[in-house]
Amino acid sequence: MELGNFYLIDKMDSAREKNMVELLKSGDTQSLKSLFDTYYPSLCSFALQFLNDHAQAEEVVQDLFVRLWENRSHLEIKTSLKSYLFRSVRNQCLNLIQHEKVRQMHAEKIREALFAEDVSDHFFLEGEIAAGIQSAIEEMPEKRREIFRLNREEGLKYKEIAEKLNISVKTVETHMGLALKSLRDKLRHFFLFLFFSGKKI
Repeated sequence: MELGNFYLIDKMDSAREKNMVELLKSGDTQSLKSLFDTYYPSLCSFALQFLNDHAQAEEVVQDLFVRLWENRSHLEIKTSLKSYLFRSVRNQCLNLIQHEKVRQMHAEKIREALFAEDVSDHFFLEGEIAAGIQSAIEEMPEKRREIFRLNREEGLKYKEIAEKLNISVKTVETHMGLALKSLRDKLRHFFLFLFFSGKKI
């Protein structure tokens, strides 16, 4: 995705950009509003080219400005401010796309594992199995469930989860170990129930 065409939409000279960054770092809310008013529409259009979803595109851009304000005191921009904003949006869009691919791959792996047998010989109760998995996840404690989904559905690594939730990597490892154990136990009992109830799997 080329940035050039979007750079033509808004203009802010380098001197003004530099001054804007300094004001932002000092905690000036008006500078944030000025940046938002200047770049928000074109940044949303840019994000839309990647995500093809208006709501998600706006969420990415809004999140960028939130992070920009929260991290203003540590802000370091080595390129132009405009370049920084557009590249930040692009990177976040690519991350979302990658996480969605990982989530879909994970879902497919679960399906393949559960349906490894020839379905022409064995009738799988897909709806019940899916419900069993979802039930096992929902029964986890809130924090454990959140960590499990960030890892397995969004594709985040343990270190990324730790940083996102402001906890240690060891805590993430512990929660994931307990989550996987509870999931295995739940599914084991589920399959035993199907077996003794006379349902073929």
